[in-house]
Amino acid sequence: MKRYFIFILAVLMSAALLLTACQPASEDEAPTIASYEGYSNIPDLGNIAGAKRVEGLSSAAAARLSVDPESVFVYELGDIPADALKIWTKELKARGFEKSGTLEEAGNTVTWYSDDRKIGVVAGYMDTDKQGGMDAFGVFLVNKNLSGKYVDIDYETVQEAWGNANNGASFFIDDKKIFGYGYIGSADDGFLSKNTDSSSALMLVEGAHPRYVHEWDKTVYACLSDRLVAVDTKEKDPEEAVTTLVEGSLQSLQIVNETLYYTTKSGLYCCDFDGENVVKITGKKMKDAYVVGDKVYYCDTEDDNTEHAYSLMTEADTRVTEEAVSSFFLGSKGNGYYIAERDVEPEPADEEDETTDEETTKAAEDSETSEETTVAEEEDEEPATAWNLIRVSLKDGKTTELATVREGTALVGIGNKVYYVSDEHNGQIYSISKSGGTPKRVTRDEDCRNLMTFHDMILYYDYEDETEEGLEHIYISTPDGFMKSDILR
Repeated sequence: MKRYFIFILAVLMSAALLLTACQPASEDEAPTIASYEGYSNIPDLGNIAGAKRVEGLSSAAAARLSVDPESVFVYELGDIPADALKIWTKELKARGFEKSGTLEEAGNTVTWYSDDRKIGVVAGYMDTDKQGGMDAFGVFLVNKNLSGKYVDIDYETVQEAWGNANNGASFFIDDKKIFGYGYIGSADDGFLSKNTDSSSALMLVEGAHPRYVHEWDKTVYACLSDRLVAVDTKEKDPEEAVTTLVEGSLQSLQIVNETLYYTTKSGLYCCDFDGENVVKITGKKMKDAYVVGDKVYYCDTEDDNTEHAYSLMTEADTRVTEEAVSSFFLGSKGNGYYIAERDVEPEPADEEDETTDEETTKAAEDSETSEETTVAEEEDEEPATAWNLIRVSLKDGKTTELATVREGTALVGIGNKVYYVSDEHNGQIYSISKSGGTPKRVTRDEDCRNLMTFHDMILYYDYEDETEEGLEHIYISTPDGFMKSDILR
């Protein structure tokens, strides 16, 4: 019995030693894990660096993102030891997080996702004092299971909605009604609603031309020439249905994280659905602004109309293209698509063409007598240009021409294809694979305009054939053009 007792005691002592060896080190020796609700797997940079969160900067970044202030942490770089970020990112990797992007002091953000893709981190350097140097570091904790947070971006949904916004999103269609611009009989034109079976047209605001029309929870939001309005779709009296939320001329409108984002000549703003709690995000002049994740993509009119990306968290601004763009949208995580005017390369001379000695002599004589005139004409002649559909890599900026398009057209994307209006066949809609190839004609209607999408279908206006009730014909077609119908008949 004594022998068994000694054996059991030895086993217990060995187990105790093993348990002691496996205990975590003290806080001074190893970073602790934060215990935020929903983020328990994310190392706390503040504890690792021994730094305190800057409340004012954190709250400001949270307001720009329209998220819970408790999910944004901003630290001054002077409070973070040189190796603290390396330790923090090492701890993230040890817990199953994968990096996407490059973390540089130029302000680019980097995204980390956990293995289950349910929680993650967006981080980046910040220029908080606007002195041209990075003086802070921001961390945004994300969880797609919580309201207002995001991790994964559905680029197929993004590209369709973005394409509609590029064309002004001039109408919105729900299950039974269409909201947009038109007229009823001989009455004045304006913002109206109409059943998709071409019945029960109702003028909501006379003389108004709505743009950026969106719907959320049975309410339609639209930008008129001088205000942002909300329309209660359940109310039949126009005076009771229409409510003004924001006064002034708006240049874009988008619903993100259950918040209204809009631009004016003064910059980018956001507010609640009732128009309250207005926050000015940035004073940058943004044309065709569109929010995706933590960034705002826009055409910078002060930088030769090139496309830029503005970080809502770090406020860093990055140029995406090196040329002026039109109708830009992201068609995937790594590629953008846009239209640009480029010079047309002259066709090379045919090497097989041969001339006779007599023709050569005559050409030489003509050259001597008209040399000065030819030089003058070449100096005055402008190079030929064409509007091209272009793919740009967000990683390295490399561009690829895909097709020639009609000037002023708007791009839309569905799945792995981009749709556009071509000058061929008098302005019909074509599609092309995002990877390039031969364009395919989709429609047989001339002068197609206001190209948009709805539930993976193609929509477009026909201005040549108007309905008696006022709204021009709006055709809906399968992406391959095989089936088409007029939704107002």
